[in-house]
Amino acid sequence: MTLETALSNKAIPKELLPQIKAAVQQEETPHIVLIGDLFLNATYGNTALVITDRRVLCVSENTSDEVFSLPLAEVKHVKVRRLYGNAVLRINHRSVFRCTFAIVAVLEAVAAYLDTAKDNGDLDTARDAVQTALDKELAFCPKCGRALLRPGAECVNCMSKSHLLKRLWGYMSPQKWLLLFCIALSMLTTAMALVPPYITKTLVDDVIPNKDRGGLFVLVGILLSVYIIQNVSGTLRVYYMRIAGDRFLTDLRNDIYRKAQYLPVRFYDKTSTGSIFSRIASDTQTINTFTLRMSQEAVVQFFTMIGIMIIMFALNWKLTLLSLIPVPAVALGARIFAKKIKPVYQRTWLKWSAVSSIISDTLPGIRVIKSFTGEKRAVDNFVKHNNEWLKEDKNAALASGVFPHTVTFFVTCGSLLIWWLGGQWVMDAPESTSLGLLVSFISYASMFYGPVNFFAGLSDSYQHALTSAERLLDILDAEPEHDFGKGHALPSMEGRIEFRHVNFSFDKSKKTLDDVNLVIEPGDIVGIVGTTGSGKSTLINLLMRFYDNYEGEILVDGKDIRQIDLEYYRSRIGFVQQEPLMFHDTVFKNIAFSDPDAPVEAVIHAADVANAHDFIVRLPDAYDTVLGERGTGLSGGERQRLSIARAVLKNPSMLVFDEATASVDSETEHLIQGAIERLIHGRTTLMIAHRLSTLRKANKIVVVDKGRIIECGTPEELLAQKGKYYRLIQMQNSQNTDVIDLEK
Repeated sequence: MTLETALSNKAIPKELLPQIKAAVQQEETPHIVLIGDLFLNATYGNTALVITDRRVLCVSENTSDEVFSLPLAEVKHVKVRRLYGNAVLRINHRSVFRCTFAIVAVLEAVAAYLDTAKDNGDLDTARDAVQTALDKELAFCPKCGRALLRPGAECVNCMSKSHLLKRLWGYMSPQKWLLLFCIALSMLTTAMALVPPYITKTLVDDVIPNKDRGGLFVLVGILLSVYIIQNVSGTLRVYYMRIAGDRFLTDLRNDIYRKAQYLPVRFYDKTSTGSIFSRIASDTQTINTFTLRMSQEAVVQFFTMIGIMIIMFALNWKLTLLSLIPVPAVALGARIFAKKIKPVYQRTWLKWSAVSSIISDTLPGIRVIKSFTGEKRAVDNFVKHNNEWLKEDKNAALASGVFPHTVTFFVTCGSLLIWWLGGQWVMDAPESTSLGLLVSFISYASMFYGPVNFFAGLSDSYQHALTSAERLLDILDAEPEHDFGKGHALPSMEGRIEFRHVNFSFDKSKKTLDDVNLVIEPGDIVGIVGTTGSGKSTLINLLMRFYDNYEGEILVDGKDIRQIDLEYYRSRIGFVQQEPLMFHDTVFKNIAFSDPDAPVEAVIHAADVANAHDFIVRLPDAYDTVLGERGTGLSGGERQRLSIARAVLKNPSMLVFDEATASVDSETEHLIQGAIERLIHGRTTLMIAHRLSTLRKANKIVVVDKGRIIECGTPEELLAQKGKYYRLIQMQNSQNTDVIDLEK
């Protein structure tokens, strides 16, 4: 292990790197490098706490701080003392390292590591605790404190705003020519809107006083043409803007859904499906609205504002300056408002995400709710969270409602100045400031304040969009499943499986699998038994490559499964779950999901092998019967047989059954067992079971307990050992039944 690969909270500053390299001896191996932010005298600066396999070192860029060095064997007392605004690490009653509270949790984990080292304890577990603390620290932005999409990711709030807009523009750029056409239409519409006030000036100052009826006819004709052009161009602009927006929205949603399909299972371990639905449904619409405003309205409003200012200065520069008086106050207010509204929108989104999660969790489980008379509890829980959202949304509504009207008030004050002073100038010197000029100028001023209001309120839309963008980037920037062996398929898959010293932990605080070694020969039928939480399903999840962050090796036919093409690898495994998922589609398509191009005869044959054909043909529309959500309308055993038919059609090299008969009656279990026995012939099969009757055909039994394989062999060998498997059989015999729940 080198300095670069040692556990660290951040990259080693270049000012410290030479000093650390000088302090660490060549024969030493660095394990942990903690970069601090305070010198021992409590002033800000870079320091480093380094723990090697032999010593603990403290290095500082402050020349007055000596290098601390102590062999691990001489460490007798370790303590982290929290002070006012900072913390100190004391080793053998001497202060050696100081830092702010930003990394104090990591420092305490490092202190625990040193305690473990001096007591000759389990350093691997202590090191995992340090890694967990580092992950938690890296999960928050060091600048603004916001939670990051993943440890070490770029903060959406602190990232360059141009970078964020560039990401969004990547989805809008395919529509650039359509957008440019819409901008041209907007410019035309805006230009037409600038004509009527000038016509009004001519009408008031020249036509009416001179009773010029011909001139009046011309002006009305011009206005009619202006209104026709304005409304036709406006209609076309609205239509093509809608088309551009829908295309943008479609591409964005496609990418998000596509990315969601390829995210690892560990992402969904921490993210609810309701949250994903909310992002695809509502956040994309928010981003779409904001992007269109930026690419269209912002451009149009800017040029409108510039055009009006030019006309206003040309008409009367004094009145123009009066109209600009409210602008600084509006700009300052917009800046203050942006800071206030940002956290409000974030809290509102979180509350709404919770509401969406409740909907997505409870409605599919309506039968469970009704069976336990939980309707009132479900409603009360929904109302509680919905009211919490309402409370937060009220705060957002208050903030977003007060600010625009405050802006309008200041704008109105500017208009009142024009009325007051402009009116006096008309009365005092009508030859320099005519009534028509004043009326025309007031119209232009009202139009000028439109863009001012737009840009003042843009921060509201921006903060709302920023919150949505963060949620979308959580998916778009999430680390996908790694396909390390893409393009590398095996000539054929015989089905020899080998686990070599496999260790796995979900959160690095507790090992779910501990030094698992297992060999399964081609064609073996292996029963995996153990109590809940023993690690049975984790073994299967690793074999299915739902998780890749394990230690050790898992080999199939002598090849590390991480070096096999992921799509090919999973296509060769048939997976039958305890709770099979059926889609809201026909029975035929549910079976053919494993092979959409399969002929009708193959699907019917698969259903026949799975003992499902007889009940399917009794359905109202047989194979064309549309199932309800998640297979509503079928019994658990019928859904399970459809799941087995799906696996039969796939014709896999290996089979995995995750408690396939755990929740069915004895008669249905007999039908399912018959289907399984026909399916597993000649295939390597792994069967997780609480019911020992499921394992009648198994030629090898693996007993898992607390993440370790405690027994492995043929049923006869394990009975002869009189271990846990033997005790389970005894329990079965004592109950005079061929079905036993291992939890008892």
